[in-house]
Amino acid sequence: MPDWDGRGLPPVAQARVDRFAASGLKTSLLSVPGAIGAEVVGFTPVGEVMGCVVQQAGWTGPGTWAADQVNLLSGMLRQGYATALDRLSQEATALGADGVLGITLTITALDETNQEFVALGTAVRAETTQRPRRLFTTDLPGQDVAKLMQAGWVPVRVAVGVAGRAHFDYNMQYQTNTWAGNTEVDAPTKVVTEVRAAARAEFGRAIRESGADGGIVSDMRLRAWPFQEIGVVGLASVVGTAIARFHTGRAAPTSALKILPLNRS
Repeated sequence: MPDWDGRGLPPVAQARVDRFAASGLKTSLLSVPGAIGAEVVGFTPVGEVMGCVVQQAGWTGPGTWAADQVNLLSGMLRQGYATALDRLSQEATALGADGVLGITLTITALDETNQEFVALGTAVRAETTQRPRRLFTTDLPGQDVAKLMQAGWVPVRVAVGVAGRAHFDYNMQYQTNTWAGNTEVDAPTKVVTEVRAAARAEFGRAIRESGADGGIVSDMRLRAWPFQEIGVVGLASVVGTAIARFHTGRAAPTSALKILPLNRS
């Protein structure tokens, strides 16, 4: 593998772009409904694209303070998602795409400290006289993008919100003992409530920074674990698509044929 300084496309990704250019092969991860939906609004697949990065979580052993631990983990999530999406976007741009549909984000633990972040989607090109001014990204499938655009909205980019919280409460050791019975445990309730709200707030900031008018949430994840006997740590993420309105009048028609003809005559 050639030397790479971490900027631009990784050599393996550049090799994929070169193969596509030389062969003219166009691959797609879209389902049949997704491909038809994309075609309805003028998008043609030009190739599958991927961005990936392996991130180290830093030291989060028993001696690490809970606040430091959650800051390390939430920072890793932000950087991992951002880097994977950026590399996916660079590959799509190199293919001459206008957008990427159906993006999936996955995290795989490689060992105790390293995790791989992968963004995978289908790059598409607008076969219309008016093309997007900048590359858009969305985790929505092709059929949903078609419905969105027919209703006067366009996808802008995948937006991610991440937040972490730690909370200590000495009452926790009494509320979780064998004799406590069915009772609410205050510390975990506080953490999961606050961390979800903070992740959604960061998701909202990402939407505003993109210049979009709103967002569609597609995935919310929460991880919480005890810290010693009196603390709880929570980590939450919110993923979705920022969308912008381009048609303020009456929405475009959204009716569809009950039977789809297989020929084009």
